[in-house]
Amino acid sequence: MNKSVFITLIIFSMALVIVSKPVEADDSISVAAVTAENTAIYSSPNSDSQVVKHLAKGEEFPIIDQKDAAEPKRHTVAIGDTLYLIAKKYGVTVAELQRVNKILGTRLYVGQQIMIPQEWISHRVERADALWKIERKYNVSADLLIKVNRLDSIVLEHGAELKIPAEYYQLQLLGGKAGWINKFEVGVLELDRFNLGWKYNGTSEAYNKQLHINGLDVVSPRWYTLSQTELIEINENINYAKEAAKAGKQVWPLFGNKFDPELTNEILTDAHKREKVIKKVTESLLRTQSQGINVDFENIDPKNKQDYVGFVQELKTKLEPYHIAVSVDVSRENADPFWSGSLDREGLGKAADYIVMMGYDEHWASSPKAGSVASIPWTSEGIELLMREVPAHKIILGVPFYTREWITDGNGQVRSIDRTILETEKLIKDKGLDKKWDPHTLQNYVEFIENGEKHQIWVEDETSMKLRSDLVEKYHLRGSAAWYVGGGPADIWNILK
Repeated sequence: MNKSVFITLIIFSMALVIVSKPVEADDSISVAAVTAENTAIYSSPNSDSQVVKHLAKGEEFPIIDQKDAAEPKRHTVAIGDTLYLIAKKYGVTVAELQRVNKILGTRLYVGQQIMIPQEWISHRVERADALWKIERKYNVSADLLIKVNRLDSIVLEHGAELKIPAEYYQLQLLGGKAGWINKFEVGVLELDRFNLGWKYNGTSEAYNKQLHINGLDVVSPRWYTLSQTELIEINENINYAKEAAKAGKQVWPLFGNKFDPELTNEILTDAHKREKVIKKVTESLLRTQSQGINVDFENIDPKNKQDYVGFVQELKTKLEPYHIAVSVDVSRENADPFWSGSLDREGLGKAADYIVMMGYDEHWASSPKAGSVASIPWTSEGIELLMREVPAHKIILGVPFYTREWITDGNGQVRSIDRTILETEKLIKDKGLDKKWDPHTLQNYVEFIENGEKHQIWVEDETSMKLRSDLVEKYHLRGSAAWYVGGGPADIWNILK
């Protein structure tokens, strides 16, 4: 399995916040997240900076940068630099730069060395203090404390003032904002990044082979569906769950609603029916020793927006004692009231462990216009919109292992055929087509004429998957989810890994 390291930081003076660790893994790519209670987040790493937010208990946000004040910093003036721009870059004031560098005016010259003011926290040594206690309190090394304070020994003098280097983490907050928090206030806990694959459209033999794909960490078979007669249909497969465990994969069964808004309304608004459904799902998850669940309710009536959040909260509460992760699928934000407007993404993000953004169907099967299933700019914008309501490290990016072949007839009428990555590769090879780069979608593109009709394909391939993987890294997301396992060659998972 592939491993990324997630670091959750916890204020020492606050109550410990327990964070689940759903996936064990091997390789490491570090990402970090902070969780705390009533902690001030500043717009820049100065004690007098304007507070942009207070982190409430249970809120979690990823670290996007860090500032280390332990060593002196110098800035070499380049063309276009001004004191204002330099001050803004390092989170200090122009007056501070002028004072430290003894600059009377504002003129600079290219190549000039500008000393960046360091920030320190003052600690008065108490009788019970020891160097190791101060080291632990501020999360700095004893060697660093000795160096910056020029201590001759580890024995501290009562009443002495020690300088503690002020170091900071920058956090990605909701609403597109970012802020800084002191490093010394937080502790570290490791978590993991992972890749999920939905199981669909294949034989039992193919499913078992897929369990050995390198880079695939979690499999999601379609086991649960809302039902008019039984409330819920359960098609669990204990043998598959056992084989997945042997292969080192986790199982998060998919729970769907048949895209039926009336059936969904009937169950979501009835407390007794909700309780029965959740009870049956829980029993099945425990029987199969599943580690999570993927809730995929789509085409919901907007009137059930908060009912759905409540249902997910109830499900999470029921599964929490068993450490079973709850993930919820949401569409990439769009104008449709049923397929997008009915989803309270912020509420779902608080209720569930993970939110999967289904980053595809920019141009859907019956679209009147041919186009990409998921252009990279469209996907990137969707992530940024979702990050306004859900912390980035709780987001899993859904990626398409399929595309569409668009056919336009002589009258300009458009129809489409779904093509997996494997089918598309075969079609391109059989017809001897050459891929061309589309700078607007940031994808490869092919077209051909057949029987007087124009065929167009915006190709999903290794190139597009690499760009999608780059988005996961860029935005500090928790991982990716592919629709669907088997739609692409096994080695494409190495790109997502």
